[in-house]
Amino acid sequence: MPPKPSNPSLTMSDLAKAAGVSKMTVSLALRGHQKISAETRERIRLLAEKMGYRPNPLVQTLMANLRSTRPAQYHSTIAWVTAFPTREGWCKHWVHKLYHQGAVARAAALGYKIESFWAFAPGLSGAALSRMLRARGIRGLIVPPVGVPGTRLEIEWEHFSCATIGYSFMEPRLHRAASNLHDAMSRALAECTRRGFKRIGFAIPSDTDLRVNHSWLATYLAWQQFIPKGERLPVINASGPLQDPLPAWLKKHRPEVIISPNTEFSTWLPKLGRRIPEDIGLITLSRPGNDTATTRISGISQNDVTVGEAVVDLVVAQLQHNETGVPKYPRVVLTDGFWSEGKTLRPKA
Repeated sequence: MPPKPSNPSLTMSDLAKAAGVSKMTVSLALRGHQKISAETRERIRLLAEKMGYRPNPLVQTLMANLRSTRPAQYHSTIAWVTAFPTREGWCKHWVHKLYHQGAVARAAALGYKIESFWAFAPGLSGAALSRMLRARGIRGLIVPPVGVPGTRLEIEWEHFSCATIGYSFMEPRLHRAASNLHDAMSRALAECTRRGFKRIGFAIPSDTDLRVNHSWLATYLAWQQFIPKGERLPVINASGPLQDPLPAWLKKHRPEVIISPNTEFSTWLPKLGRRIPEDIGLITLSRPGNDTATTRISGISQNDVTVGEAVVDLVVAQLQHNETGVPKYPRVVLTDGFWSEGKTLRPKA
């Protein structure tokens, strides 16, 4: 039976009386609080739909403001489910550690705790992991970027409020938080154009290209359609090391700037006799914010900590609305990066 239309005159007290519980129980249940049993939360949610109860948005805003001035109280744990060949494999990637840092801080601010679980632990199936999490009362689940793009996890998704980061985990299609990679490439190209560069090249490993859902490549190829054909350079999209095709590509196409997510060009180019930025400019699309060896490279800082915060917001919103399982219409929350000047791009060509 479909829910009744909203009834503005119906109050939380009316709903509490009909459910035979207190107003506090109704309030906590509708926000998915762990103090209320799953059965009671579901019963109250169904009753609210049946009676046409809708929370007053002004009251919700007031209560949110009041709660924001109080120290956050612990609600429950959110699982951080990693899928690398080894338990600590994800920790070797600085960007993954920044995602985790943002998620931990945001979860703590909202009264939750992030705890890591290794999906590929010996003898642990997706069903067993699901049972383990449910037995501990864990209903929120985050899948950070996986080790191999296209990796699948046989988790019983219907029991969890879940979201993922980036584009390496694509099935099932969950709500996701990601960096705005289209905007990042657009900003890099705009900087080159503003400084008068004409021959702008792009290089990316094929596995990285797959991991980011071809976002950078698609934006670069689209941009090329609006420049003279003589200024269009072929992309280095190598399945092996990028430095292998680099010497011949440099000699044939004479780029003035190279855009790439790989910072290793800062060592490869000098070995080939190219001075940076005097002979050739270098822009990275993934600029580390805390690595002194590479922060001198000009490029885009992706706000990775903020992406980690955003994925927690996606999960907590589902927890508070008792939404579980694979969403019918997944949402994607994009976070813009920003240009960091560095020292590898000349002010003017």
